[in-house]
Amino acid sequence: MTVRAGTPLFCQEALIREIESLTAGMRFQNPKGGELLGLRVFAQALPVPGKQKEEPEDYKDTIEYQEEGEEEAVFQCPWCMVKIDSGQIPEINGRQEVSFGICFGVFNDASENQGHRELLNLIFRVYERFARNPVLDRQYTCTGRFQWNLAEEDTFPYFFGAIATSFTFLGFRREIKDYG
Repeated sequence: MTVRAGTPLFCQEALIREIESLTAGMRFQNPKGGELLGLRVFAQALPVPGKQKEEPEDYKDTIEYQEEGEEEAVFQCPWCMVKIDSGQIPEINGRQEVSFGICFGVFNDASENQGHRELLNLIFRVYERFARNPVLDRQYTCTGRFQWNLAEEDTFPYFFGAIATSFTFLGFRREIKDYG
């Protein structure tokens, strides 16, 4: 008999797929202009921006040369990052609990300065999903504890928010061998 054991990484992957599904129809402003974008969901960290090509050495010391810095990943909105924060396994063969941080970043340069509304829609879409059905991927159970925050600093036109929650699941089970 094969038993599929839950692990924090498998739970993270399932949570990423669920958030992608929950936000599939949502569109957000593109910081570079143009068409609206769907939410990109990342595991554990935002991708490291690629290095830009450097100017030839001759131009670096001239007054006209101005090095353009790389755009930080945090400003390449819209995005979601599903981060494993911590976990505990209280006993052998016991249920483990893993805490996650689900972070969001969106861009909204409308003069009304109301980007927090998009964040709250994202946060409560995730909350509603697990309030209605706490089971994820048939084996991970949301504990029902949710803590959410919006960034305190004014970062207009970028807006950031996060959810802290946790899931419990069975891990590996003790093997029983028949030596008879």
